[in-house]
Amino acid sequence: MRPVTTEFTTPEARRAARHLAKLVREARLARRMPQAELGARARTSRSTIDRIERGGVETALGTWLAVMEQVGLLGQVLAMTDPISPAIADEHRARRARRNTPKDLDF
Repeated sequence: MRPVTTEFTTPEARRAARHLAKLVREARLARRMPQAELGARARTSRSTIDRIERGGVETALGTWLAVMEQVGLLGQVLAMTDPISPAIADEHRARRARRNTPKDLDF
């Protein structure tokens, strides 16, 4: 029996999946593209497209990305940045102690 993936995802992750699902569905409908056609273009099944449009967190990230590419949303994903990580890394780098090593290691 397959484990239920939603048991391993946080409510925030499920909310994000539902938000992305809504964007995918709206983009597909705006392009007047049936689920079956989107599935064929993204090399997946119509039922997987349906799962994605319902916010299925059990669907592989690669499939999500292929679908988003076919409806024109992949550029938005590529434009995403993380402004916090560089600041955290800089802070960590500034606090890291340097090891004192003798300059002359001749024995």
